[in-house]
Amino acid sequence: MTYSEIFKEIVSIMKNDSASYPDFGAGNFEEYEKQITDDMDRMEFLHLVQNYVSTFKIQAHLKFVDNACGYVGFSVMRKGDVLYVTKANNGTGLVPGDKITAIDSMPVSEVAQREKNMLMDESEERQGGLWPAFLKYYKTISVEHEDGSKEELELVLDTEPEPEEKYYSRSYGDDTLYLRFADFVDAQATAKLYEDCRESLEKCKNLIVDVRGNGGGADGCFIPLIEYSFPAGEPVDNYIKPEYPVAINYSERNCDDRLKLLKSFFGDDVPEDVKPMVDKMLADLDANRGKGFVDEDEDMFKGLIGKANPEKVWVLTDEGCGSSGDAFVEAMSFSPKVTVVGRPTCGITDYSNLNMVSFDDFQFMYPTSRDSRIDHGKGLLQRGVPVDKYIPWTPEQIKKDVMLEAVLEEITS
Repeated sequence: MTYSEIFKEIVSIMKNDSASYPDFGAGNFEEYEKQITDDMDRMEFLHLVQNYVSTFKIQAHLKFVDNACGYVGFSVMRKGDVLYVTKANNGTGLVPGDKITAIDSMPVSEVAQREKNMLMDESEERQGGLWPAFLKYYKTISVEHEDGSKEELELVLDTEPEPEEKYYSRSYGDDTLYLRFADFVDAQATAKLYEDCRESLEKCKNLIVDVRGNGGGADGCFIPLIEYSFPAGEPVDNYIKPEYPVAINYSERNCDDRLKLLKSFFGDDVPEDVKPMVDKMLADLDANRGKGFVDEDEDMFKGLIGKANPEKVWVLTDEGCGSSGDAFVEAMSFSPKVTVVGRPTCGITDYSNLNMVSFDDFQFMYPTSRDSRIDHGKGLLQRGVPVDKYIPWTPEQIKKDVMLEAVLEEITS
């Protein structure tokens, strides 16, 4: 497909298939369409379409990517005219604690103004995850290292990341258990963690669940934690009562693509433990095809009963926690046993259940479900799930776990 054809298809999806269309339609697409030529530079086209997509201000659940284009191998947090490196892959020339003071010889604030669409009007503290998406369009960065030395570094893409342990537990003393979930993607790995920690979960007085930076996955991966986090003997749905329905857009395209996805994922051999869920999805697709938005009636907390232990639960979260991470923090926030600590989550569940369309190496991802809380001014976009105890980000936190230390101090005080 030509660049013009790809963009027209994206606009059509935004008008008909994306769950955001009742609120935004296709946005101001004419402004971007007139800039597209079929012989333009590939990176220029990518940047232009990403700018267009960013005008909807839907982080992570609405995006256009080029699988042939590399990724910046480091993470940052912004404070004023400085980007602090918080993580860095081997080969970037960076280490956590380095300060980026200029990009292509421009101040950070000037680049922020140039890329204001892609920063989506987020506050500096909530911009961190957005910067790597567009830094790849620049050539060099001015860096000040912790020893005071300065240098110009070329921006290198696709460097080698350090392996990360995504799911693990720790004990602090005899009565405090810490669980880490970098995401909710791997159902087998999370199930094994629960099984390995079952005895500790049943006996501990204090539970700390760390979902900072959790990019989501499947809600089912956090369900086993819910009963431990609500008052003993009480139905969880006494506390978590969905106030507004979530509606799925059953457009023809969305139904066709969902069927293809299920087929590619399971083939003709659907495992017995998920067959009822898959059968329901197939039945819903068949019954609702072409109907547009249909309210979902699923209550995933029905039948769950709270447990006596742990007595208190702390959830550590931040602006990098989104999608199923958002859903987890919000569910936990309803429990009187739970204290949410850190910074508000990413807040991207207003529009969820992604569909993906491929155009050769380009991929366009968009949401197919819409939470009707939006209609009542209670959407999470650019706000996130609020916390009980706010801990602002500071450069000190690159080397010191201020959030965890604050919770452990409260437990022992």
